[in-house]
Amino acid sequence: MNYELLNNIIKYLEENLTNDIDIKKLSKSLGLNDFIMQRVFAIVTNITISEYIRKRRLSLAFEELKLTDNKIIDIALKYGYDSHISFSRSFKKEFKITPSDLRKSKEENYKLFPRIKFGSEFQSKNIINYVIKKINDKTIYGRSVKAKTFDDLHYKIRKLYNEFREDGTYERFLKSGYYALTYYNNDPLIYLVGSKLKANNLDKYDVKKGKYAIFEVGTKNQKDIIKTIKFINEIWCGSSKLEVTDDPYIESYTEDNCYIYVPLDKRKKI
Repeated sequence: MNYELLNNIIKYLEENLTNDIDIKKLSKSLGLNDFIMQRVFAIVTNITISEYIRKRRLSLAFEELKLTDNKIIDIALKYGYDSHISFSRSFKKEFKITPSDLRKSKEENYKLFPRIKFGSEFQSKNIINYVIKKINDKTIYGRSVKAKTFDDLHYKIRKLYNEFREDGTYERFLKSGYYALTYYNNDPLIYLVGSKLKANNLDKYDVKKGKYAIFEVGTKNQKDIIKTIKFINEIWCGSSKLEVTDDPYIESYTEDNCYIYVPLDKRKKI
């Protein structure tokens, strides 16, 4: 399978979602037969190129409706619809809500049809569900480990959790709600796990207030958490118009679940 060629098709489509897309012109530029290109794309992805374009445009329109004050008709025109009615009809079919009702809604839930990345382990073309919330400044107090590599860090993380379970620290964190985050500090990788409960002889990290995109992992298994973070970086970041800051992702744990908080750059406008 020629993933490079298929990804070039996606690259062209993504760069022109707010422009008129001439599929025949695209196939010609890639030296492909128009019919064969569209046929292969549909077989590999189980979706036509036209349907992919529609879903991606509506996904980006979803973000604009929630995060900007742009007029609905202007958003409709931007993403290839010639009227408010046709845009509303297509949007409701995709997301089960009209653009005007979505804008009025105070719900923080977001939906996004992801950009396809051929050759990736993440080949699901399901809608991505996430939440965007503002959080206030908070300080996390806990214990940390340092390492030069991720492999060494993961070994030390497992050892740290075993120590927590043996001395009762894990149960104390669990009752109060606990967090974990990974960040760099003058080269070494640092992983800190703790809670908002202040105590002596604990390391601390000050979390900045701001907007965060929040993703549910579904388990507390470290392999699932790592896979979710990889999915966020590899697929979601390339599908959304939102931009992520250099601040660390925050892992927020409940008794049987984990949520990944991704810091958003509030200075970037979509």
